[in-house]
Amino acid sequence: MENPIRRYLEDAIAAEKSFETQLTGFAEEATVPRVRNLFEQHADETRQQHEALTARLEALGGSTSTIKSILAHLFGMAPKAAQLGHEEEERTTQNLMMAFAVENAEVAMYEALRIAAETAGDRQTADLAGQIQVEEQATAQKVWREIGPSATAGFEAARVEEGVRAHPVILRYLQDAEAAERNFEDALATFSKGGEQTDVQSLMGMMSDKARTQHQRLRNRLEQLGGTPSTAKSLLAHLLAFTPVTAQLGHDDAEKSTQHLMITYSAAAAEMAMYEALQAAAIAGGDNETASLARDLQTEEEEDHRLAWERLPDSARRSSQAVLSNA
Repeated sequence: MENPIRRYLEDAIAAEKSFETQLTGFAEEATVPRVRNLFEQHADETRQQHEALTARLEALGGSTSTIKSILAHLFGMAPKAAQLGHEEEERTTQNLMMAFAVENAEVAMYEALRIAAETAGDRQTADLAGQIQVEEQATAQKVWREIGPSATAGFEAARVEEGVRAHPVILRYLQDAEAAERNFEDALATFSKGGEQTDVQSLMGMMSDKARTQHQRLRNRLEQLGGTPSTAKSLLAHLLAFTPVTAQLGHDDAEKSTQHLMITYSAAAAEMAMYEALQAAAIAGGDNETASLARDLQTEEEEDHRLAWERLPDSARRSSQAVLSNA
């Protein structure tokens, strides 16, 4: 019964190691001292977390894996994706958005680990997962508070680069959001056909339908402003296009529905952050209609975020029971 728990721990260790590297890179790029300190402090905390996880894995007779987990794959692409299509002044906001998504991914990862450990009767691992989860939730809130102010500052700096014109900057944000929603719709549609839990499949299908209406509304607004959808994928579009493949890595069929919920929880958080930045940029640019659309879409993403979280514990429990019965 310990083998599946060791694999969960290996996944978490790989994810934390990768995220520590990304946080260090984000700190180096940050143009705001307060944000730089936030990234540096969490990099140190992340190092302590993977050291504690490694000690627990070794106590169970395991060793660290050279295979990257699903979340390590996602985190590993963050720095490159975060730079696509944006001015240097906006990269701090992009990194904050990515960090918020990653923190939420880790909150979901530790929820699955905690439940798997409880199911296996491993109270010590369950307690460790719960402790680290609390730390990730606290950091997520710190990161969230910086997104709006950073987006406003980045927008003003980018507007200077654009010759004091707000219009091109807002169009770029809208293009990013529209591309992300198109990819989220596709990822969710894929999830609705995978895994063994039919209730999760139905939820993914409903969210995919919602994402379709969202990117249509964003496209309408983009066209009203004289813009067109971007052929270049944004940060979140890259992330979301990658999810169907990574969701299958190193896991049994019985676990795929839980993996899908974890990714959806993280992706919804990423889009909440994306709409926070869009709203801040639109307000700074005097575009009240785009700001209102961003608020509406953010509310819808908050609902997806909540629904994925509510479904996750039961899904993780069922997945764990299935895997443990075969161990």
